[in-house]
Amino acid sequence: MVDLWEQLAKHHQKLSDRFELAWDSKRHWRAYLEKRFAEISTKLIVAEEEGEIVGFMLCMLSPNVPIFKEKKIGLISDVYVREGRRRKGVAKKMLDVAVRWFRKNKVRSVQLGVAHDNMEGRAVWRSMGFEPFMITKRLDLEMMERVPKEPKVKRLVASKSVKRKRVFRG
Repeated sequence: MVDLWEQLAKHHQKLSDRFELAWDSKRHWRAYLEKRFAEISTKLIVAEEEGEIVGFMLCMLSPNVPIFKEKKIGLISDVYVREGRRRKGVAKKMLDVAVRWFRKNKVRSVQLGVAHDNMEGRAVWRSMGFEPFMITKRLDLEMMERVPKEPKVKRLVASKSVKRKRVFRG
């Protein structure tokens, strides 16, 4: 499994240097999987052909934002199919298994993310019925510092300060 995940990571690195991995990423991914498997809210689907693993799909159940009627959503986190097995229905078969699992767990919708420049992945998911829902934007703060500054704003309305607990330390 880890070698397939590594191929997925390399695929993303080819798309953008923003997918640069930490030197110990394999160890972290193993630990992440072990933690996820300890929870019943995770399902790993493995596609195997003639004794060889040719793909995987990591699925999770997640609480939705509490303001919405739909309380639980399905997430497809990581998916990879070996290059030589693409366009042969492997991803579709894994999705069929995932959909049955999501339905059994009373999920009404499934979400996933796909890299903007991963045109092949975007086309695959579109062909299986996934539609754009949310657009995730990224602001690279390092790059922002290199961009020429805009003219200064004459007046800025300040927001009210609210005392908050610090949750993340980093």
